[in-house]
Amino acid sequence: MTILIESLLRTTPFSETDKQTILKGIVQLSEADGIIDPREREYLKKFVSEFMPDVDPLAPELSGVKVTPQEVAELSSDEVVKCFAGFLTITAYSDEDFADSERKMISGLLGSRLSPEALSEIQRAVRQFLYRRVVFAFAFKNHYLHPDFAREMARRFDISDDDAIAINQGVFSALMAIKAPMQEVSDG
Repeated sequence: MTILIESLLRTTPFSETDKQTILKGIVQLSEADGIIDPREREYLKKFVSEFMPDVDPLAPELSGVKVTPQEVAELSSDEVVKCFAGFLTITAYSDEDFADSERKMISGLLGSRLSPEALSEIQRAVRQFLYRRVVFAFAFKNHYLHPDFAREMARRFDISDDDAIAINQGVFSALMAIKAPMQEVSDG
């Protein structure tokens, strides 16, 4: 089962209650170590707004509030639960340290709605998604993908060599598709 996490995050409809539960969970996870790291704060401002533009992830009323098991049970669909797992995992990686306490919190919150195997698959999809974004940004900015950078990012996101090669090929194809029309315009 391959999950395309970005598609899931972009196309799953959320009720207002779903959004509030997801946001509370994201803030709860980012506050788990006592402070919101500046990278987590940046993530909250940019990334959450990318997927849910009509919400304020830094709203003060979300700080210090815990998601209850009842709220998780009331999420409106299995897809919303998967998105919740995805958003929490992305939040955990935002400070570049997916700590054991964060893993336990995520599995504790979602254990009643997701099997360990399903959660693991979602987290794998998130790692691939984050790796793809980082590699694409680097290659787009620098006009090439340095192998040492790609290896370090694959290690950081626990991406296998085979998966990294496949993702890198997809990034290269996407860059070629973007750059070809730009070159035709500048040549003409």
